[in-house]
Amino acid sequence: MLPTSELKQALARGLVVVMNAKCTIEYDGRASSTASEAWRLIIIKPDGSILIHTNEGYQPLNWQPPGSRVYFSNNEVIAIRQRPREVLRVRVSEIAWVEYALASEGVFKLSGTHEDVKAWVVRNLPSVTGCPDVKLVGTEVEVEAPPAGVIDVLARGCGKTFVIEVKRGVVDLNAVSQLKRYVDAIPNSLGVLVGQWFTSGARELARSLGFRTVTYE
Repeated sequence: MLPTSELKQALARGLVVVMNAKCTIEYDGRASSTASEAWRLIIIKPDGSILIHTNEGYQPLNWQPPGSRVYFSNNEVIAIRQRPREVLRVRVSEIAWVEYALASEGVFKLSGTHEDVKAWVVRNLPSVTGCPDVKLVGTEVEVEAPPAGVIDVLARGCGKTFVIEVKRGVVDLNAVSQLKRYVDAIPNSLGVLVGQWFTSGARELARSLGFRTVTYE
């Protein structure tokens, strides 16, 4: 079913593979997830990254970052990240089309700082926390009890304390672990992660810990 030889050659030539396929998805890392069979858009890049999109939103349903090793076995696409170890397995049952494209970065300029994102969070606290009567406690709040550190944004409302960790770009597993340490140190607190992009492992782990995840544009 999969044109394995063509796929390997395309990636070796530095081409991006774009495939519309019916597939199931299994992810296994610090968390785990499955997605039942459905038509999805699969993008595989020569740097080892893979993104799987549905017909809604801009964020992929699953993805693996650059540096992953991509393998093709029978009707499976397997992407393995070594540190931390994460395995994404896509089983393809039917293919509508496959295209190979040349893409380059060109000139890219990123605007906005960590402070800008924090300011956005403060301006939008009710939507970020899901609490209409939330009040700001402070920003850059030091945590003295172990583990020592600095909470980006601290707020209270709806009978809870909201510990908000802000990332300018990608939210990864390290960010989730960092937030967990802060939440564990503050009684009756709820963790909120804010970023522009979440790794699939980070999103799954955050949800399993009961954290709220928020993306900004």
